[in-house]
Amino acid sequence: MASSPSCSVLAVPLLLCLLVSAAAAARFAPADNHLLACGATAPAVLPDGRRFVPDSGCASTRLRSPAPTLPSAAPNTAPQPSPLHAAARVFSCRASYDLAVRRRGYHILRLHFYPFEPALVSARFHVGAAGFLLLHNFSASAPVVKEFILPVHFDVLVLTFVPESGSNAFVNAIELVSAPEELVGDIGTLVTSGGTDQTKGLSSQVYETLYRINVGGRKVTPFNDTLWRTWVNDGRFLVNTESSNSWVWSFGGRIAYPKGSRLMSREVAPDNVYNSARSVSSQGKMKWGFPVPAASRYLVRMHFCDIVSKALNELYFDIYVNGHLAVKDFDISGATGFLAYPYYIDFIVDVEDEGTLKLAIGGSKNSRSDEPMDSGDEKLARAYQLVSTKTDY
Repeated sequence: MASSPSCSVLAVPLLLCLLVSAAAAARFAPADNHLLACGATAPAVLPDGRRFVPDSGCASTRLRSPAPTLPSAAPNTAPQPSPLHAAARVFSCRASYDLAVRRRGYHILRLHFYPFEPALVSARFHVGAAGFLLLHNFSASAPVVKEFILPVHFDVLVLTFVPESGSNAFVNAIELVSAPEELVGDIGTLVTSGGTDQTKGLSSQVYETLYRINVGGRKVTPFNDTLWRTWVNDGRFLVNTESSNSWVWSFGGRIAYPKGSRLMSREVAPDNVYNSARSVSSQGKMKWGFPVPAASRYLVRMHFCDIVSKALNELYFDIYVNGHLAVKDFDISGATGFLAYPYYIDFIVDVEDEGTLKLAIGGSKNSRSDEPMDSGDEKLARAYQLVSTKTDY
C-alpha cells in the first residue's frame, strides 16, 4: 500500500484490477448466453475463454432478411486485434436477428463493430431492439463495442439493423447475456441545482454504457470480470487534482460481500474494482470530467468500499455531481456496518449545454481522522446514457 504523509484515508475503491482468487472468481452462469461471430465460418475463441459461434448455424438464433446478407472476411494482410474482427455480416436492407430468451428480465447486449474495409467505414445505419432505438444514424470509423443494458419482456429478442438509403449496415459480433437481478436497482438520487430527490423507475429503462472507470487501479479486462466487462483507469479523466495532494491505495485483503444480498454481489462489480482507491488531503477535492453528449439524462453509479480505515465511522466526505452537492458527510462504513464491504449509490443527472459530466469528492468536518478526507472512495463505476425513444424496431 502506498503511504501518505499522516493521512488517514478512506479507501473507497474505484475499480481496481488485481487478479481474484479462484474461489472469488467463480463465473456467473447466465440463463441466456448468446455469443455470435457474425459472418464467420468457424468459431472464434477469445483470451477469456468464451467461444463465439457463427451466426449462420446457431440453433437458438434466426437471421431474417428479405435480401441475401453477405458474410465479409477481413484481409489477411494485417493482424486483427481480436478473433471477432476477422469477419462481419453485411446487410443491404432491413434485417433482424431473433434471439431466443430463456429467462426474461434485464440483459446485457454488446455489439462489436470493426470496419476492416472502406465499405464498412462508410456504412451508416440504425439499430433497434426490444422496441427501442439503440443507435441512430450510426457509423463506425474505428473499432468500437456498444453496450446496452435493457429489459426483455418476451421469449424472443428481436435485434434489427436498418441501413440508411444507399448505404449498408454491418456487425462483427453480438453478445446477449442475462444480467443478474441485482445489477439494476429501481431507486436513484436525482441531483439538480435545487437539491436532491429520490426517483423510482430505473429498472424499466434501457441504458447505454458510456464509461466504466477503475479509480486508482489498472485496466480490468473481461478475463477478470464475471460479466466480461472492461474497466479503464481514471487517470485521463482527472481534473485539477495535484499529485502532491492525492494518493493511490491498494488492498491485499478479501472484499466481503453480504451473504444472500439481493443488492450487492461480484456481478455488480468485481473484487478487482474494490481493491484500489484514490485519496486526497482533507483540504483538497478530487475531480473527474467525462465528455458526454449534451441535452441528455445520465445514470451515474459510484462504487465505494472502505479498504483503509482501521475502525468504523472514521472517514466522512462529501459527494458532488455536476457541481451540485449530492451527499453530505457520507460515511461508507456507516452505510454498510463493516469495513471492506462494497457499496454503491446511483445518481441521476441532466447534462445540458456543456457536454461534460463532472464528479468530485471533498473532505468533511465530521471526519475523525487526522486528515479526514477519505478521498479514495470515488468509485465512478459507469455512466449510462438513457435511451428512451420508442420505435417500431
